[in-house]
Amino acid sequence: MNQKLKSDKLYDIIVIGGGPAGMNSALYASRKGLDTGIITFDWGGQTLNTSTIENYIGTKEIEGMNLAEEWKDHMLSYNVDKLGFTKITNIKKEDNIFKLQTDNNLKFKSKTVIISTGAKKRHLNVPGEDKFEGKGISYCATCDAPLFSDKEVAIVGGGNSAVEAIVDLGKIAKKIHVIELLEDYTADEIVLEKIKPYEDKITTHFNHTIKKIKGENNLEKVVLEHKNTKNIKEIELDGIFVEIGLIPNTSIFKDFVKMNDYNEIITDKLCKTNIDGLFAAGDATNIPYKQVVIAAGQGATAALSAYHYLLNS
Repeated sequence: MNQKLKSDKLYDIIVIGGGPAGMNSALYASRKGLDTGIITFDWGGQTLNTSTIENYIGTKEIEGMNLAEEWKDHMLSYNVDKLGFTKITNIKKEDNIFKLQTDNNLKFKSKTVIISTGAKKRHLNVPGEDKFEGKGISYCATCDAPLFSDKEVAIVGGGNSAVEAIVDLGKIAKKIHVIELLEDYTADEIVLEKIKPYEDKITTHFNHTIKKIKGENNLEKVVLEHKNTKNIKEIELDGIFVEIGLIPNTSIFKDFVKMNDYNEIITDKLCKTNIDGLFAAGDATNIPYKQVVIAAGQGATAALSAYHYLLNS
């Protein structure tokens, strides 16, 4: 039976994070008969902000939120103690036991830990961005596209997530500007095919960066600079959707576990970190190709590695 995570219990394994890596870790750990707990801020991670997933094996097409709900239901069909809508604020290891503290001052203990905290959307870090976040600037087309029906918007980025945002907005926006630092899209061809019905709405600004975002109470204009000529131009807009990559959610662990220059937790092929008994999986790690199916696979690997670690401890 599933129940709330217990402060007075020593767990075999506690998973931090509830995306595909985290929930699959908890599922595999529980199936191995381990006393398993999971602590997460949300159930689904980045899939909650993904409109449609078409490359998860065995599922031809599914909305991100629905897939996340299926993961959760499957995981909780096993004996996993859970604590949701909570963040870890401190982690340490004493006498071979990991001690965790949450943002509401709860404390938990475990013999092993899997970090699977995923990543968050990268910001532009330009003047005006903070001022107009939620007032024209969005980091989730799936969430906010309906607010821009018959509006003129920009999408920053040229990868798969940016092109998927074009598809979301192509159905409802009046005009779409694509702002990309590189010379062309970097999205997969199969994804690019989806924007063809909306090509008459799209104006591209390749080789450009955003220098400033302007407006009074709401976003009104964006200032662009050509990366080669340095020419400046302004575009009047109702909204901007930022799709320029991810930043690992690892800041709380920076003084605890070894990371690379991108603040990704360094792991080996078995999802081991530099600390015995500590494993990591998914987009929070240095493993390449940030894909949902890869994160789920790493979750399984991390759980199995933790199981074998406990067997040999």
